[in-house]
Amino acid sequence: MTIFDLPHDSEENIRANIQRVLQNGYWQLGERLYYRADGSLLQVEVYAALLDLKDRRYIMAVARDITERKRNEEERQRMREQLEQARKMETIGTLAAGVTHDFNNLLTAIVGNAELLMAIYADDPQIQNRVHQILQACERGKNMVNALLTFSRRGITDTRPRDLNQLILGVLQILNHVLPANIRVETRLQDDLPAIHADATQIEQMIMNLCANARDAMPAGGIITLRTCRMSLESPRVFSGTELPAGEYVCLEVQDTGEGIPPEYLPHIFEPFFTTKPVGKGTGLGLATVYGIVLSHGGGIEVQSAPREGTSFRILLPAFEGKAEDYSSPERQLPEHSFHGTRILFVDDEESIRALVAEILQREGCQVETAASGEEALQMVREKGRLYYHLLITDLTMPGLSGIHLARQVYGVAPDLPIILCSGYGAGAAEQAEDLPNVVCYIQKPYRRQQLLEVIQHVLER
Repeated sequence: MTIFDLPHDSEENIRANIQRVLQNGYWQLGERLYYRADGSLLQVEVYAALLDLKDRRYIMAVARDITERKRNEEERQRMREQLEQARKMETIGTLAAGVTHDFNNLLTAIVGNAELLMAIYADDPQIQNRVHQILQACERGKNMVNALLTFSRRGITDTRPRDLNQLILGVLQILNHVLPANIRVETRLQDDLPAIHADATQIEQMIMNLCANARDAMPAGGIITLRTCRMSLESPRVFSGTELPAGEYVCLEVQDTGEGIPPEYLPHIFEPFFTTKPVGKGTGLGLATVYGIVLSHGGGIEVQSAPREGTSFRILLPAFEGKAEDYSSPERQLPEHSFHGTRILFVDDEESIRALVAEILQREGCQVETAASGEEALQMVREKGRLYYHLLITDLTMPGLSGIHLARQVYGVAPDLPIILCSGYGAGAAEQAEDLPNVVCYIQKPYRRQQLLEVIQHVLER
């Protein structure tokens, strides 16, 4: 290759550059992009220098192929950007988990007092209607908190071997009723798909959120395509800042024919509260929840999109080499409960929650005593003796003696006293208590009155 063989520059420009070499003794064209005869990209560095040899002057031009080097540099830069994004998402998740704890305490007090008002003013339809609106607002707040907990990977999970195709078909029964008539859903599901070890409810939520996102991207109608297949990674691969090890995976792709996502928005789409929708049209938690669910299942997610070309989300979840369990949403039946004479010690550092739960349980016939700290509760158990209380309910996070440490101390004093652990943090609480035989149940704030009573009945009937 000679300097005249390089394409794209005119002979006139090259001769001008030769004059620069003759004047300065050196010329650097820099990095240039060319195409080989087969159409593949070629990146080169071009230099030229003036040489004097045996009373004659020569120009030596060197074109160095740097295609591989540039490819490696771009890959390292992409890895750095993805690592930075992953760290940012982890920081946001930690912050979200802390905020949800305090917010759940507030919701617990609001929901509980609202339900007490409904019971007290059962014959007043106007008050019932107002309180019902309060409870609806609290339910929306609870859903937002749960989305944040899922994003931060601190939500409660029930992971079992599941058939992804079966979960998709179950979601389709719902989608057929909620999607507008101008949107069609197509499925291309691989037969004999390996199972995944997953929380069925969360996977269904993930699929629903992705389909809702696709729906919003197609106001004029279009097609949502759901694909599944088995995929093997022969070497580790990075998906949105998460490195997946080599191995077998189940792949889910959700593709739409919508408006696409502008490139400047792509780095932010999984961040909580990031949304391009008008005010009041979205919370910005849909894709953040998807991101949290995928990571909590040990998977990875990537997105491909361009304006007016649609969007495709591809999710990889580790394959489980075992038989999937059948899944169907169970119908809940509210049991009858009678707690007359049950002695319960309730522990929480929030005075409003202590007063609220005490009133709820006293209305059910319980004898309730409360403690504002783990230390106070431990002293009460020691004073009353190992057989006095039938049940202890404690918050996880309290100043001083936490709920976990209280449970450990109580086990040494009253090993037969069952303990229910409450928290606004999510699944981390249950994991911390796995080695405590006296912690028999976990309930996440904010809990409804009926939910609390069901948990208590379940524990007392053990």
